[in-house]
Amino acid sequence: MCLRLVRAKNRFSALAALCTLLFMACALAGCKKAGPAAGADATVFASAPPEMKAAWDGAVAALQTNDFTGAYLTFKDLRSQPGLTPDQIAAIDARRKSINVQLSAAAEKGDTNAAQALAEIRTLSRSRGH
Repeated sequence: MCLRLVRAKNRFSALAALCTLLFMACALAGCKKAGPAAGADATVFASAPPEMKAAWDGAVAALQTNDFTGAYLTFKDLRSQPGLTPDQIAAIDARRKSINVQLSAAAEKGDTNAAQALAEIRTLSRSRGH
């Protein structure tokens, strides 16, 4: 029984290390593309209705102050709005995915603030029903 637990723990540790390495490789590869992509998604809401543009700008501002929970939930609410263009949907989804990846990686490294933010996002997302 103990041997099984040790083997399972070793497999989990190896998997966690592999996931961390893959994440770091993707993050480093993505850094070269982050500038243009970030600039490109900044313009997708330029001609959006004022409420949508304000929500987008608010979520981006929240990210700049490390309010990941507020940003994620604003992006999530914005994503449910009718009339979004495919580019707007892609920009929102990319930002939400980025928040999840960043928080998950930080939480995996022992960042308690990141783990708390992830827990808040999950709890609030469930309570909002979408």
